[in-house]
Amino acid sequence: MLQKIMLIDDNAATNYIHKKFIGQAGCASEILAFQNGQDALDHLDDTANIFPELIFIDINMPTMDAWEFLKKYEENKREEKERTIIILLTTDLSPLDLEKIETVDTISDIMIKPLNIERVHEVLNKFFKKLA
Repeated sequence: MLQKIMLIDDNAATNYIHKKFIGQAGCASEILAFQNGQDALDHLDDTANIFPELIFIDINMPTMDAWEFLKKYEENKREEKERTIIILLTTDLSPLDLEKIETVDTISDIMIKPLNIERVHEVLNKFFKKLA
């Protein structure tokens, strides 16, 4: 079981649904949801918090999109981030986003949202085989 999964999406309803499916998959002790990237970054910077093993982030968000979040995420000095899997979520997979993904090493995968239990299990099977 993962200790922590983080969701970052400006849509509260999407975070609620994704949190529900991850909970039903029974794969994490804690599931945190943030509606903006800065709040998520502040949480990650706080060394008192356990660093998530898995982050799902929506690409298109106002104020700070996934690309801006990832630039600032790279500045984080915590060693645990090297083990974190980052999955980008989108409703529309654009060719430009696919090109950008190739240039960012911290991105592990991209998925069309919404998540469901099957997709959560796919991620677990792909990146956390011991949990499957």
